[in-house]
Amino acid sequence: MRKALVELCLLLLAITGIHTLKIMQSGSINGKVYPAGVVKSVVAVNGTDSVITMSENGNFALIVKPGVWKVIFAMNKQTRNVIRENVQVTEGKNINLGEIKLSE
Repeated sequence: MRKALVELCLLLLAITGIHTLKIMQSGSINGKVYPAGVVKSVVAVNGTDSVITMSENGNFALIVKPGVWKVIFAMNKQTRNVIRENVQVTEGKNINLGEIKLSE
């Protein structure tokens, strides 16, 4: 029983370490949209990879791999989305886009 408990603890430690390394190799993109209610979703695109999130009270955060990303703010009422091109994300860094002012 004691050996099984030790093996379980070692397995959990290994899994935690793998996930920690993966998170450390990621970066993030965050910011705030104003006014808060006009954005349906925020999407980051890099080649065939994409990440989507919903803004909460105008705030958004995306965990992404290092690279050059296009950030798309999908609007609720407009047919034209707002796009930020060439957002460079490096390993372990947080890219703050600041306040993105949108028209309603």
